Amino acid sequence: MRLVVPGGGEVLARGNVLAQWTDDLALSTRVSPGVAHYTGQAELFDLIQEGLGARAAGDLDTATARLGRARVLAEQSGNEETARLLAKVVEVDPGTGTARLRRSVDRADEIALDTGSVRTARMRGGSGTGTGDPGDPGTSGFRSATG
Repeated sequence: MRLVVPGGGEVLARGNVLAQWTDDLALSTRVSPGVAHYTGQAELFDLIQEGLGARAAGDLDTATARLGRARVLAEQSGNEETARLLAKVVEVDPGTGTARLRRSVDRADEIALDTGSVRTARMRGGSGTGTGDPGDPGTSGFRSATG
């Protein structure tokens, strides 16, 4: 791969790109931790994975807290597809910020969240530093409750 100045042709950098081809949807939709860090999705990715894992293990308090926070982050950052998937698993009261796991979740929706939510997506605004910017994943005002 080469990084070339447009119009000038000057090569600024060269390097190799390692790629692994797969037909496995679960493998092809995972975001590497390095990529997630640079696209502002690292916290969102971790929250979803931790929340789904806790839900599967029966730890509903942890699942509610993680998935509720993930939904708030997805909405704040403009990641509409992930927010839509999370809404099928957890609801957040906009007035109080209280999250509740949905009692009945279709297995297909849970799988879609697990695989589809970790695709790389351009995030709106914010740097993840907690600056108070609405697009900044560092702030949410989220509270959790199970039920």
